[in-house]
Amino acid sequence: MKPTPTHVSSPDLTPWHGSNELTLIVAQEGQVVAINLALARKVGLAPEACIGLAANSWCPPEERAAFNERMAAILARQKPSAFEQRWQTIQGWRWIEWEATRVTGGLRLVGRDFSRHRLAEGHFAKLSQALEQVPVGILLTTPMGHVQYMNAAYSDYSGLTLEDALESDVPLLSEGHPSEASYRQFCATVAAGSVWQGTLHCPTKDGRLIWERVMVSPALDEHGNVTHLLCVRENLTAQRELEEKLANVERRLEDELSAPEDDSQIEEAMFTLLGAASWFGQAATTVKGAKEALNRISCLTYDIAQRLQHAEPRGIVEIASVPLASLIEECASSLRPGLPAGRIIKIENSAPLVRVKGEAWPWTQALNLAIKHFVSGTEPKITLLLKTSYLKHPKDHQIDTGTLRFEIKRQTSRGRRSKAGSEEKVFRDSDLAFIAGVVAQAGGNIAFGYDTPWVDDLVIELPALKD
Repeated sequence: MKPTPTHVSSPDLTPWHGSNELTLIVAQEGQVVAINLALARKVGLAPEACIGLAANSWCPPEERAAFNERMAAILARQKPSAFEQRWQTIQGWRWIEWEATRVTGGLRLVGRDFSRHRLAEGHFAKLSQALEQVPVGILLTTPMGHVQYMNAAYSDYSGLTLEDALESDVPLLSEGHPSEASYRQFCATVAAGSVWQGTLHCPTKDGRLIWERVMVSPALDEHGNVTHLLCVRENLTAQRELEEKLANVERRLEDELSAPEDDSQIEEAMFTLLGAASWFGQAATTVKGAKEALNRISCLTYDIAQRLQHAEPRGIVEIASVPLASLIEECASSLRPGLPAGRIIKIENSAPLVRVKGEAWPWTQALNLAIKHFVSGTEPKITLLLKTSYLKHPKDHQIDTGTLRFEIKRQTSRGRRSKAGSEEKVFRDSDLAFIAGVVAQAGGNIAFGYDTPWVDDLVIELPALKD
């Protein structure tokens, strides 16, 4: 009589004799009592060589105890159970999805290799994590524009959530086009499998209108049919508002230049534009996606400031110098009597004798503007600290050329102040531009305070002149 092969020695394994499913019988003590040919080949052994081996010997060492505990728990429940386990094979470590069923004398494990699916899930998880962290909006839609995915960046600036888009079926790809013809051209472009790019003026959830740079790229199947649309959206609202504000300033200055000359107005406008150029120029080095536009705005603003400077009837004069610490003291003293209740100005001058470039009136105006904005607000108590110090002390401890730091720090009873309204913000931004112009004229720069004007502390660095 021909002996029964060891890999089908158990009746509970017979149906899987010629199957591609990975199957073995594990005794209660944990050793293999039967194994089919598919699993034996998977682990690179003859079926006879697997009999008697511990079933957990193919698990990672650190997971073997947990595997034994799982087997014992399944035996105790006497119910089929499914689980996933890494398994050592001739292909390396693979993920096997097992279904365990109690049979006579132990457990029958029937498994399938789902490593490719597990790897795909890992790649998808990494891709999802990356999309959630990019600073631009990402949408995935059907060919008809129905949203299926939306990242956090788009939700943050639009106010919409994926649930909003799914429940109300928001037409995110049809909104914001300047005309019906523009929308039809967009539809024709993506339907043909081509990438569409443009600028849209779209509403947010709360009804505001924002400008977005949008790129829509169709995803095609093997037959060339559009299956999905990948939409990348960048919020350009702040940049467009900046450009519009600059255009308004340019128009007003053109009017002023064509009107009878007034030395004080022209000089004040010159400082404001010079500061705006410095402001835009610094932003262009840090704001991703707006560098080219901000550089262009900076050059244009600087050109206008130069035209104003050449329009001054006084000719070219040598720039004077002023004792900054003394001016700070004078401004604070003149403003203190008129301050509302709860407003305090403190001065801390560790560089009292230092001088900086410039004339007294623009510096006085700049200090008055800064103090006025920083002490404003609804907080019951505001303490303003005006502090001068050397960023780098002279070696001989005498007043000499070096770098001076001037800080304006605002402390309130409620912590950080709120941002100003839109109309008030325009006025406040022009004041900060004027201050930046006075600083730029003196050869200095605003090291901190541009990002959220009049909310962050203002830190100015200036070349200190020899007394």
